[in-house]
Amino acid sequence: MKRCQRRRSLFPILLSLILSMFFLLSLKPNQDIQITLREEDGSAQEHKISAIEENGLYYVRLDEFSLKTGYGIYTNEQRQKCVLYLGPDKATFTSDNNFVILNEKVIQSSFFPIWRDQTLWVPLKMMTFLFSENTARRISFDPSQKVLSIFKPHDSNILRVGLKSKENGTVITIKVAENFSEKDITLKVANGWFHIDILGGTVPEDLAARIKPQGLISKVEVIPLDQVVSLAFKLKKRILSKELILHPEEHEIVVNLRSSEKVKTQARNETILEKQKREWLIDTIVIDPGHGGKDPGAIGKGGIKEKDIVLGVGLKLGKIIKKNFPDIKVVFTRNSDVFIPLWRRTQFANEKRGKIFISLHCNSNPNEKAKGFETYFLSADQDKNRQAQNVVLKENASIQFEEAHDQQRYKGVNFILATMAQSAFIRQSQYLASVVQSSMAKKMKPLGLHSRGVRQGRFWVMVGATMPNILIEMGFISNRYEAALLRKRSMQQKMAEAIFEGIRKYKKDIEAAI
Repeated sequence: MKRCQRRRSLFPILLSLILSMFFLLSLKPNQDIQITLREEDGSAQEHKISAIEENGLYYVRLDEFSLKTGYGIYTNEQRQKCVLYLGPDKATFTSDNNFVILNEKVIQSSFFPIWRDQTLWVPLKMMTFLFSENTARRISFDPSQKVLSIFKPHDSNILRVGLKSKENGTVITIKVAENFSEKDITLKVANGWFHIDILGGTVPEDLAARIKPQGLISKVEVIPLDQVVSLAFKLKKRILSKELILHPEEHEIVVNLRSSEKVKTQARNETILEKQKREWLIDTIVIDPGHGGKDPGAIGKGGIKEKDIVLGVGLKLGKIIKKNFPDIKVVFTRNSDVFIPLWRRTQFANEKRGKIFISLHCNSNPNEKAKGFETYFLSADQDKNRQAQNVVLKENASIQFEEAHDQQRYKGVNFILATMAQSAFIRQSQYLASVVQSSMAKKMKPLGLHSRGVRQGRFWVMVGATMPNILIEMGFISNRYEAALLRKRSMQQKMAEAIFEGIRKYKKDIEAAI
């Protein structure tokens, strides 16, 4: 009797365990699902990508999505977090968290990613909503056909531009589909043209034709660049002042132009404008191969030294620039195995009146699986990414090789104030970093090298440079595969060519706006 009672008492427990097991099995994702990834950009490219279905939701592996599309990704396995670089947009996803950081804006979703098989899986409903509703890029998913479509970014976040003449000037009103911040907008006058540069702006092809010049404006041109659109207005006469006003509730950008009370002579105007133009022309490029001499930099697999790789790439880059742009002056902070203090590198660049400063480096990490290349620009804001912070510490550690009196230069310096003094060049540096990184991503992808995107950092080697400046980490020499590649002269040549293509595009875009 007692045995029967014991069996009866165990029955509910066994039943509960069995039901729990069935419930867990019902939640087990189907790992065999394959969906079609289609790029609707005219190329008709299609890829198969792994997916799982759970509770009526389809999830995709973010790392595989990145691999198939070529978009950049950074994964932090310890925090179960991924950063996806989709064109100009940057989205941070975290496991079991329905908040996403998109371009520094926090967005709440009804869904959340999950962490499986040491990688992040993101619900397609979350991804399609995130990008289609908050960026210029549209993504859609057809569950019946199991097709994920990525469309080329639509060109309608700048909808129309209106001009209105006033007694003392002209008002420019720009209607936008999505609001921009003041830091996204630059106003400048160059060579008789007034430019409104909007970072992240995209325009309809017929926008310029729909703008009717009046008031101070005699002609209008729209210049779409890689990540910036420049609205150019030909001025009838010199303006006295310019004022930017944002009306986010009305989705409007307003610029007030006041005409000058005093008319300068034409000859003097031309002299001033020509001088301004010469100041912006990229006629001198400074190449800075990092480390050197007693400072080997990182030491990678097989004893390979960072200082040797960066010198090889730097010299090759200089030759490519001279071959394609004979009129450009190329100077090196070092062209042999010598040690140069960090402070002296930017001082040298300023003395040579450089217009671009390119500092070349290689990465290293205790984790031998760490891989990829990345480009940094100087910023007072510290990158929140721990790996990026480690890169800054590693490169700034070169100070230890400097003489004691040189090391005193860095003590008591307020880094934030020192960086703010270069704020005039941060926007150009950021754009230079983006086009160089994009060029490298395109050229290095066939070789299996991974783009880690554009980052910001507090690098002493860039402090004080009175010009746009970037620092490139060309790969991890602590990674056996990347070390073997970077050791080869042929690879160093390809890396130099990739960097050059980015510089070429930057030069073309910047000088086109002068």
